Amino acid sequence: MYDNNPITFLNLNRLPARVDYQGAGVLLHFEPVAIKALVEMGLLKPAGNLRGSEHKYFCTKTILKHADDEKWVNEATRAVSKHWSVKNARRKSRRITGTLDQSPRPLESQ
Repeated sequence: MYDNNPITFLNLNRLPARVDYQGAGVLLHFEPVAIKALVEMGLLKPAGNLRGSEHKYFCTKTILKHADDEKWVNEATRAVSKHWSVKNARRKSRRITGTLDQSPRPLESQ
């Protein structure tokens, strides 16, 4: 097994057959959160038929194949960028509407 250090992971004599979110992120140079977004968007498929919140693993050969595919890397990069811009815009709009919708409350007498 490998520790959480990306350098140690990349210096293994033989990569494991499957990797988790963090290992996939190291191989593709994406944050683990971005790997989760790629799974949600259908650009990356976990190994096996997992349901819901089960811990997901990815086939290392598939990850390396994606890493060598320039078209896939460009598509994934754009998708992750769009994912974060939509998420940040949603958060920003909630913040703006939340401050505008709050009306001052009258002080209660004690």
